[in-house]
Amino acid sequence: MALTAEQKQELEEILKRTGAHREAGALKKVIPQEYRKNQELVEQKEIVLTVPEAGAPVRCVITTAKDKAEKCPVHVNMHGGGFIFLQDGDDDLYCAHVAAKIRGIVVDIDYASSREHPYPMAFNQSYGVVKWVFSQCGLWGADPDRVSIGGHSAGGCLAAAISLKAAETGDFKVCLQVIDYGAIENYKVCVDDVNERSRAFSLYYADGDIEVLKNPFASPAYATAEMMKNQPRTLIVNAQRCPFCQVNEEYGRRLVEAGTEVTIKRFLDSRHGFTIRMADEWQEAQELIIREILDAGK
Repeated sequence: MALTAEQKQELEEILKRTGAHREAGALKKVIPQEYRKNQELVEQKEIVLTVPEAGAPVRCVITTAKDKAEKCPVHVNMHGGGFIFLQDGDDDLYCAHVAAKIRGIVVDIDYASSREHPYPMAFNQSYGVVKWVFSQCGLWGADPDRVSIGGHSAGGCLAAAISLKAAETGDFKVCLQVIDYGAIENYKVCVDDVNERSRAFSLYYADGDIEVLKNPFASPAYATAEMMKNQPRTLIVNAQRCPFCQVNEEYGRRLVEAGTEVTIKRFLDSRHGFTIRMADEWQEAQELIIREILDAGK
């Protein structure tokens, strides 16, 4: 049964009451001028794609390095925000940094908010965009063997789910998936009732039907051993003070058992959201991601 208007209002009140840390972090954030200058090294354009898999258009921002190399890598980025919040300027800065450093292209997917479009809309949109990216490599002068994907928090969930489905369908295979403090287990928070903010995000994503969240494409932590086979090289970026730290490392262990090359880095002085929100050890985390993107697919 879909969420009622009253239930949605309750969830909105929870999100408002628990969002002070997000607002405080934005106020304290200091963006280094050198980091801002990455936007001078790239061109960014907004497009709206019609994605057959989703039945709804999706906004994307394509960031291209001005000194783009021949047969360049392409990275597809999926932002965080509990499947609720849309892409913001922090993601534009991040994508500019990555595109400039890899001398390539970054496609950022501004998938639909689960407030209006619950699962599987964001997943279907994101999968469809990645599929489209492969079809564009020839036009872009990019190397289809160097297409990687990555996501942060909710976006990390989408990245892992895309890799699982691609292994099943054979539509494409990315050379690398980056799971950055991924929200890959979205069911237990609905029954444990420990983190009410995460619970609100999950209930919105599932439109109130929490059994949906046991689907591996909604919560990759529920992937079977068979589904874990033939996964791409994986980088898991973790934060010590992140509620998803243990479940991400367990997911990494299962990938290793399935034969996947996995790198896991736990940042001991960092919290959830640090990589994109420019907090804690964010610069080291971004440089690690860039190194892995450059190395993958060679």
